[in-house]
This record gives sequence, C-alpha cells and structure tokens, in this order.
Amino acid sequence: MITPVLIYFLKVNLALALLYVCYRLLFREDTFFRLRRGVLLSIYLVAFLYPLPDLSGWLAGQTSVADIVSYYSVLLPKETVTMPNHEITSTTGWKETGLTVMQLIWLAGTSILLFRCLAELFTVCQLYKKCRKITLNGIRICLLPKDESSYSFFKWIFISPSQDYGEKLDDILVHERTHVCQWHSADILLSEIVCIICWINPFAWWLKKEISINHEFIADEQVMLSGFNKKEYQYHLIGMEQPNMAIANLYNNFSVLPLKKRITMLNKKRTNSVRKVKYLALIPMAAGLLLLNNIDAMARVLNEKVTDVIQLPALETVVSETEIADPLPPGKDKIYDLDKCDIKPEFPGGEGALLQFLAKSIKYPVEAQRLGKQGTVNISFVIEKDGMITNAKIVQPLYPSLDKEALRVINSMPKWTPGKLKDGTVVRVQYTVPLTYRLQ
Repeated sequence: MITPVLIYFLKVNLALALLYVCYRLLFREDTFFRLRRGVLLSIYLVAFLYPLPDLSGWLAGQTSVADIVSYYSVLLPKETVTMPNHEITSTTGWKETGLTVMQLIWLAGTSILLFRCLAELFTVCQLYKKCRKITLNGIRICLLPKDESSYSFFKWIFISPSQDYGEKLDDILVHERTHVCQWHSADILLSEIVCIICWINPFAWWLKKEISINHEFIADEQVMLSGFNKKEYQYHLIGMEQPNMAIANLYNNFSVLPLKKRITMLNKKRTNSVRKVKYLALIPMAAGLLLLNNIDAMARVLNEKVTDVIQLPALETVVSETEIADPLPPGKDKIYDLDKCDIKPEFPGGEGALLQFLAKSIKYPVEAQRLGKQGTVNISFVIEKDGMITNAKIVQPLYPSLDKEALRVINSMPKWTPGKLKDGTVVRVQYTVPLTYRLQ
C-alpha cells in the first residue's frame, strides 16, 4: 500500500532531482561561490519542507485550481473502492510484495551507510584524542601520526608532520581555516545524512559532490584574497597529483578531476554582479513545487472521498416512469423498459466491470466537497441497438456540479451489449442508474 510516508519520500527525491538540474543549468558556472553555497543548502530545505504546508483550504476556492485538481485526480492510480456487496481492488498481492521488498532494500542500504558514517565520525574523534596538538601562526593544529593529506573537520585541523610543506604551509593553513571558520563540515554532514536517507537517488550524491567542490572554490578564493600568489598556489595544487605529495584540503584522496575544476575556476573571469539577480529564481521554483504538492494532495483526498458508487445497476435499477416519445413509427424503434426486455443489456465485462468503471471515472467536484454536498443522483439513458448510450438525463437531481459529473461519466461509457426480446430481436432499452456521492 502506498503510505503517506512513501509519498513524502518520493516527493522529496523528485524535488532533489528537479532542483539539482536547475542548479546545473543556472548557477554552476558562476563565481558567486557563497551564493552558490546558499542555493545548494536551500535545495535541501525546499525539498524536505515543501510537501508539508497545507494550502488546500485557500486553493479550493480558486476555480482554475479546482479544475486542475479534478483533471489530475483522473490520472492518479486507484487502490480500493468499496461497494455494498463488492470490493474492487487494483493493488494486487505482487505489488504489495514488491513494495515490501523495495522497503527492505532501502532499509538495508540506509543501515549500511549510517553505520559507515558513524564509524567515520568515531574514527575522527579517536584520531583527535591521539593527536599531539600544537599552535602554528595562532592556529590550533592536530599532528597526524601517519603520513596523510591534511584536512579539517569542524574546528579541528589535521596536518601530517612528516610532510615537507615548505612555503606551502601558510596557504594550507588559510585554506583549512576557511573551511573551519565557515563551518563547511556542517554542510558535508548534512549532505551525508541526506545521502543516507535518499541513497537510491543519484541526484542526492551529485548534490553532495557539488557542495564539496564548491567548498574548495570558496577556500581557494579566500587564499587569493589573503594575498597569496595565484600562480604559485596553482603549482601547490598540481602537487596533489604526485604520489605522497598531497597538500591540504578538506578530504583525503582528492581526485584529479576536481583539481582541474579548481584551477579552472581560479583563472576564470569573475561573473558580472548583475547576474546575481537570477538567484531569485529559487523563489518561484519553491512556490511551484508547493503548488504542485497541494494539487497532488487535494487530488488524492478527492479520490478518497469518492468512496461509494452504490446499488448494482443490473440488480437494483430504478425504472423511469417518464413517458418516452417515439420519434419513429411505433413498434419499429420503440424504447423498452428494462423489465419488459427478455435479455437485458450488459456492460462490457459484466456488472463488476461496470462498477469498476464508475468507481475509476467519477470524480467528486471540489466545490461540492467544500460545501459538504452528498447524496444520490439518478440518471436515465437509452442503450441503443448498437450498444451506444444516448438521451442521458437526470431524473433525480442532487447538486449542479454533481449532476454534471454524473452525466459526464455516463456519456463516457463504452458500447454495451444491447438488449433483446425472446425471438432475438435487438431493441432499444431505457436504463436508470443511481450514483451515490458520499463524503467520509
């Protein structure tokens, strides 16, 4: 069964994908690194929060939105529709089993990644306790016991004493101190948590990678602003490609590809400040997701409220007493009442298929929901000799929008098997169906 938690999870992952694509298209090539950091963190904020606000009360009063909700609800899959003597279920056993298996796979992956994350945190904390601490240029440093790349974690800066940094040490310290002062580790920890929860979504991992490389851009920019020579600093970065000559960065084993991007960004012309205005595009993106989420929620509620299409048409049929004028000569195209027909007309697939068709097709108008309108609509129609439905009309009205929806569904029915007399003569048959709207 599709639960609200599963729907929320799917919406979050969809938003991560859409917003990541927008980030790549709009912001990735800019040199506004701090603004880019804000956008990347805002993607997480929007993705996890936009499914929560409920604006259905306000949106229900908007005619255009109500029409969209009614149309969208038709596209949603149906699960279970309960009738007086029948239960039609479209969610079969194998679907339930499939969902359960997928949930178990997700839980297993999440557990493994969570364990790995906790193990890494424990390792860093244990390493901090073991390291000898010194002060360099007024900065507290943890000396690594092994020959490793330098890195930082929150307020801790780790440097290997066995490395011969020479003139590199000053820009290393500025680089790592930028990570520390701007709390870049908090961003990484947040992105790691999102990856643990949404590990099946590749966009979550790509977002984490974008956050990491953007941190390096920010730190590199700060080194340049501190007055270091750009050309020499690039040579220091290139030294990372050589074995056992890695210089300071936030993470160990920093690959060559991000290094190339860092050097490219260092030499790139600064983006014109006028282009900062495009970062406001995140606001309509978030508003659009919020609107779509509420339309989806309203459509699901609309589907849930159409709980009954009751009374079996083939068993309990209300026969109209209204006189039917014969436009053609008597006896030739006479319209017979259902009880006068020897072989009754039949919906394709039988009465069970008719019930299922009605349950899937009928949509509770939003306006009627809001006003609490419910009850039964009786609709009369003629099943022609070729099985077509004609002359559909309301014989017991309920409420205009409910009557209109009932007529729409009846007129959309496929051809029936026509009724016959004992001698096999195909005849036109008057048929009346009661449709009941009921709010939960």
